[in-house]
Amino acid sequence: MAVKVLKDWEVKKKCWENEVYVIQTPISNKWKKGGQPVILTIDFQKTYSKGKDIFEQNSKELEDKIDEVYRYIYDNNLK
Repeated sequence: MAVKVLKDWEVKKKCWENEVYVIQTPISNKWKKGGQPVILTIDFQKTYSKGKDIFEQNSKELEDKIDEVYRYIYDNNLK
């Protein structure tokens, strides 16, 4: 029997339905062309947890990390 693997958008939808969000938090309030460096904050049903890694806004690395965090939360807390 094959296990169905959800697509990234399906995982995000399930997380959002359970009030779980990954928020990009800028580390500076100054304007910067191309976007600010950000850290990720997880809002797990109104309980907040800040990450330590810094990412460039609008980067592929940031997109991949957000997808990875949502999938981790879904696999370990919402299945």
